[in-house]
Amino acid sequence: MKRTSKQPATYSNKHRFSRTLTIIGLTSALLGTSIITSPSSLLPASYAEAASSSQAEHAQKSYNLFIQRLQKPATLGWARATLVNRIDEFTPTQATLAVLQLENAYNNYWTTAMDQMIKPNLQQAIGQIYKPGMTMLTASGQVKKPKYQMVLQDLAHMGYKLEATEGTYYPVVDYKSFQVFNHYIQPDIRDYINIMAAETEQPTSEDAGIVIGWDELLKRTLAMETFLNTYSSSNRRTPVQELYDREKMYVFHGTDNTPLFEYGTLTIDPEAKKAYQIVLDSKTNTQIQNSQVLTYLQKYLQLIEQSSGKKSTEIVQFLKQYSL
Repeated sequence: MKRTSKQPATYSNKHRFSRTLTIIGLTSALLGTSIITSPSSLLPASYAEAASSSQAEHAQKSYNLFIQRLQKPATLGWARATLVNRIDEFTPTQATLAVLQLENAYNNYWTTAMDQMIKPNLQQAIGQIYKPGMTMLTASGQVKKPKYQMVLQDLAHMGYKLEATEGTYYPVVDYKSFQVFNHYIQPDIRDYINIMAAETEQPTSEDAGIVIGWDELLKRTLAMETFLNTYSSSNRRTPVQELYDREKMYVFHGTDNTPLFEYGTLTIDPEAKKAYQIVLDSKTNTQIQNSQVLTYLQKYLQLIEQSSGKKSTEIVQFLKQYSL
């Protein structure tokens, strides 16, 4: 994506890590799901009931083991391994709640993990060996001092991935690894995991600039809008809403270092205009009408076309009218 530095902005550490901080402090709650069983009409009722009872008891023991291992950072990696190996024994309710609890555990420990990694000497040690895409475990094997190796190795085993922004190295929740649970959990949490995985694998923005394509930006924004329109009472509605509000602002304005309208000329970025129009052309009228983002975007591009691609008074008024 085209970027400009004509009007740079200074980001604080808190802003740099905002995609992680948006989910810290959330608490898990049991979603309104039904427990699905697999009765067999080929067996006597008494046998089926006994088998069902035995399965339920076994599932509860596995769930209790997961919860036990979730309580301490030292066994957080074991907790995840337990969930990976035994989630097929859980009911959908247990599986969904377990995934939410695992995410909470990662988020609750994140501040401690960040405090460990932000130490200047460790930052310098990582900087000496870091290459883009390097995993936490690989980094732990390449830093020289044993104490640094232990810190990174522990975080890797817990399930954090290594991220770098503006020369700062820090841990993030590896949402891509959560996707192995998608088959077993409720649809809203599955879709939430997919949204978060896309953002943590390739963040939308860095250093006040958009670092993904305009088409991908719009695609992610629409996925978040669909989530909010579909799951009105999801346990993870709040973090998705926060991400959606940010992404929607990027769609209609860009960022300081990747503005939608070029500084000085106030002309729309041609790549953005082209990408947006392609997406709109691929949608039916019904799909556009059912999406607030697409409805506004269609009118937005029409106004931009009428002003010969430049930001006009009508466009500014349009953005204010719809709080965009």
